[in-house]
Amino acid sequence: MNTVAQFVVGTVVAPTSAIVIYLHGVWAGHFLDLRATSEYCSAKPLGSTPTSTDWVPLRHLCRYADGTTSNLVPAYVNPIVFLCLAAGVACTALAVRAARRPGRTDPAADSLAHPVGQAGVSD
Repeated sequence: MNTVAQFVVGTVVAPTSAIVIYLHGVWAGHFLDLRATSEYCSAKPLGSTPTSTDWVPLRHLCRYADGTTSNLVPAYVNPIVFLCLAAGVACTALAVRAARRPGRTDPAADSLAHPVGQAGVSD
């Protein structure tokens, strides 16, 4: 597989992985949970505003009456999502760069085909 194709694969796989991990964070963070908030934020009594959510970075906070919070989204989700997105951008840039570069010849092959002092000599 040539270099361009490898980078194109990375361009597709990295963002797809980011989407999968993000959806895992949505599921594990109880964003789609229809139960009462007190069932999945049960560590302490809840405050007046029991939860708050952010979509980027993915965060679902339980707000307790004593002022503390706990995040329901696993800590590894956001770093992996952003790392995969950065890898996708890097692979895209490298694929474009590799596709635009002119084909380089192998210097070793050139030296064998045209020994020093023999190139262009006719008998």
